[in-house]
Amino acid sequence: MPELPEVETLVRGLKPHVVGKTIRKINIFRSLPILPLKPTEFIKSVESRKIVDLTRRAKYLIFHLTPELYLLAHLRMTGKFILTNHLPSPGKYHRIWFSLGKKKLLVFEDIRCLGKMELVKKLSICHKLSRLGPEPLSKKLNASYFNKCCNETTRPIKAVLMDQGKIAGIGNIYASEILFKAGIHPERQAKFLTHMERKQIVHAIKTILKKAIQLQGTSVFTFRRADNKMGEFQNFLNVYGKTGQPCPKCDRPIQRIVQYQRSTFFCSQCQR
Repeated sequence: MPELPEVETLVRGLKPHVVGKTIRKINIFRSLPILPLKPTEFIKSVESRKIVDLTRRAKYLIFHLTPELYLLAHLRMTGKFILTNHLPSPGKYHRIWFSLGKKKLLVFEDIRCLGKMELVKKLSICHKLSRLGPEPLSKKLNASYFNKCCNETTRPIKAVLMDQGKIAGIGNIYASEILFKAGIHPERQAKFLTHMERKQIVHAIKTILKKAIQLQGTSVFTFRRADNKMGEFQNFLNVYGKTGQPCPKCDRPIQRIVQYQRSTFFCSQCQR
């Protein structure tokens, strides 16, 4: 699933090309992304509105439209937005076309069709956004806040990192990489981490996510940038997806376990 760096990469890639553009026409090839709205309702609500801003909250892209309306998009496992010239016919996995005029087309593509879109009149009353924790690169995520998160639970620290109500935007890939950089075993109970270990994790969160954004995301599965090119952070992964390969620090084989039905990768020597 695209995580914070991938969504931020999309926002930065799309923003210069879509802000100020009017959505001239919408073609819906499969209505799953916009359910429970009917295609006719979605088209009527969005067509002819201008995109005045594009922002991100956690893993959500937020298209700010005028007259005031917000289109929230969550990519889930395989969703992506691609900016291209107009096409003669839709691709196999094209779900929605947003025609922006002057032969520009914003395509929402989704192989597994799990991505979702939602129309919101006011961001301030959107439950999906209000229940999210602070942005990990903001000042709100600091040692004091993270101490509070850890003190409240005996869950494994990896589960805390991926809890969107605690910290917004971190998923499976970056949780493994963050804990490797911090030298913390993913099964350690959050409540029993030392203050120093918690500081190390906060530092690792900010360092890893900043580098991933700088390298325009991780393309280990289907993620592509707005220009349909790959990100580059997959070339700098230390543990994720590297079961059996030597640890970059100590050469011991990287191990894989399953936590909450998700794969976790770590070094048993470097992560205590």
